[in-house]
Amino acid sequence: MRTLEDWKVYKFGKGFDDDYQLLFSTFGEVKSCTKSNPDGNIINGSLRDGYPIISFTQYKPISEENQSIFELQEDKIKLLREENRNLKKIARRKSTPKKDLIKIRKEITKIEKTITKNLNQLSKQRKEEKKTRAIHIHLLVHKAVAELFIPNDDPKNKKFVIHKNYNKTDNRVENLSWATQQEVIERSQKSPNYIRHTINRPKRDPNIVAKLTRNEVVLIKRKLEKGEPMSRLAKRFGVSDMQIYRIKTGENWANVKMSLSE
Repeated sequence: MRTLEDWKVYKFGKGFDDDYQLLFSTFGEVKSCTKSNPDGNIINGSLRDGYPIISFTQYKPISEENQSIFELQEDKIKLLREENRNLKKIARRKSTPKKDLIKIRKEITKIEKTITKNLNQLSKQRKEEKKTRAIHIHLLVHKAVAELFIPNDDPKNKKFVIHKNYNKTDNRVENLSWATQQEVIERSQKSPNYIRHTINRPKRDPNIVAKLTRNEVVLIKRKLEKGEPMSRLAKRFGVSDMQIYRIKTGENWANVKMSLSE
């Protein structure tokens, strides 16, 4: 008999947009919800090295200072529009002298150009400001499910999540388990895919060096610390997004520190 599916909201922490929520289930499914769509929709995301992953962008709240600047600009535009409306009313009056009418129409044209310029400038500033608040989030589904539903008895050492049946897309709670880095390494060597690959792969030249050098890994870690997107780093260094992710989490190259002197 199949157990009932349980859902939990993934907490992103303070400062994130409450209007958008992600829910994960005990069956490994993902649902996105908003205030306008509280029931939500099932989403599939994409695959990264075979692992289902959900990628999206969240935004930190706008600062009071920037909000005040934008409101001041909006007030100026409102005043210009009000002035423009009043001038148009005067221009429509039959009693307005012709010599004044010419000046008024020129002023109307001038104000309208100023309004358009200010609106474009405000729109551009808002877009640029919003970029500074953007937080690009990448959630591996199996990791999120484990965080929500599986107690971790050793969080200091068990920072990784394994699939018991080696199927990376089977993210049911009963198929997941917390593991140490060493357990992940040992288990990966027992994987059917690894065994098959080991049997079929040609012998490697022992003189061939690793894809990434130690100095490159140090540079990658520095870039990650500064918030550079993993996809950009992967493209730059010619490796997969998952390899960059494993460097970030410490699954790979954990012994390499941020400083070249260490």
